[in-house]
Amino acid sequence: MADNKPVKACLCTSLPFSTILAIAQERGLTSVRQLTSMLGCGGSCGLCRPYLERMLETGETEFAVMPQKPAS
Repeated sequence: MADNKPVKACLCTSLPFSTILAIAQERGLTSVRQLTSMLGCGGSCGLCRPYLERMLETGETEFAVMPQKPAS
């Protein structure tokens, strides 16, 4: 049975996306690269990168689980 819980945080840093968004807005961060540099989000396993991109584009902080892209 699939887990239908929304994704609400970066797995590596345990920072909620709502906190990450607030920091990004406060400090004028507009890219995943900037978030990774400042907070470490998206810098380890990378699973949160698509969520971080969407968060920055839309302001959303809770997401349905996105399928992983196959490795190239």
